[in-house]
Amino acid sequence: MRTLEILETIFLRKESAELKRPVGLSGNMLKNWKSSSAPGLSLASGAVSTTGLFSLLGIALFIILLATPALNSQTREFRDDLGHRVGLVSCPRRIISLAPNLTEILFALGLNQEIIGVTRYCDYPEEARNKEVVGGLVDLNLEKIRRLDPELVLGFRGNPRRVVDRLYRDRLPVYVFDAGRTFDDLFNLILRIGQLTCRQEQAAGLVSDLKRQVQSIETGLPQDRPGKKVFLTLFGQGSGLWTCGGDSYLNHLLERARVENATSRLKGNWLVYSREKLIQDNPEMILILCRSRQDFDRARTWFKSQPAFEKIQAVARGSFFFLQEDQFSRFSPRLVQAYRELVQTLYPELRVGEE
Repeated sequence: MRTLEILETIFLRKESAELKRPVGLSGNMLKNWKSSSAPGLSLASGAVSTTGLFSLLGIALFIILLATPALNSQTREFRDDLGHRVGLVSCPRRIISLAPNLTEILFALGLNQEIIGVTRYCDYPEEARNKEVVGGLVDLNLEKIRRLDPELVLGFRGNPRRVVDRLYRDRLPVYVFDAGRTFDDLFNLILRIGQLTCRQEQAAGLVSDLKRQVQSIETGLPQDRPGKKVFLTLFGQGSGLWTCGGDSYLNHLLERARVENATSRLKGNWLVYSREKLIQDNPEMILILCRSRQDFDRARTWFKSQPAFEKIQAVARGSFFFLQEDQFSRFSPRLVQAYRELVQTLYPELRVGEE
């Protein structure tokens, strides 16, 4: 009920006989209530004088105005990576995630019960599969998002801008993140989500543990010898050789692992690489991101079947290596485990630190 309707109900409704006794008041309490009534209010007649009415209205409005700053002071304001202000009046209890990596972070912070919507690609952890699906990364169902009545929607720049702008116009609490590329970006992402969801302590603990793991993984990495030249490719994504450019977080992992990414000079995250360029780069190792060992075997067979690739060092030596696509494709806490797998693959002679 709006404020004016409440005031009208309280002050302007007349009773046919005597003003009703307030609920819960009796005996001396009722006597005290009567004696403390505002000037101009006659309980016997049930009528409210003009002076009394305005006195009560003034008091009520004063209380409302006094309370307003207190309510506003409780609103937590944030600015997302698109520059939009997001105000949260409480810790969100109804959260929609528009990206798999954001979903994984929410679960890692213990927000299973608060998640009410995800994309069809949000398949980790297993509990994510039981959540309401609001579409894909780009074909989001705006009507379903509205119907779920979220208190916070988390998105990333990969979501269509027109969809995000529509959510902004609908005054939904949407917070959009940039795509990160370093471990520091990942740690900052986790901490920011922790702030948005009132899970600062859990986020700080998770980041501390991930940093410890990274430090352990990097113990013993070569510091002085030149790294091998590697080519990383994502198999099964249509025609062409899909690879990571210098702006991708996978390039960051390769650099930290002390190897040379053959495609690091290229701008962008993911791009198609030509066969001619691959022959020219002549990598020593080919890292293949696949969903399964069967896919890896097919990819390796394909590389070996190309006559033009015979002189590439990696092909001639059979230096093909399988990397699990799922965890390498998510900018989430599992990226640290992916890094561990990468280092173990590149340096089988090293004893990589335990988790």
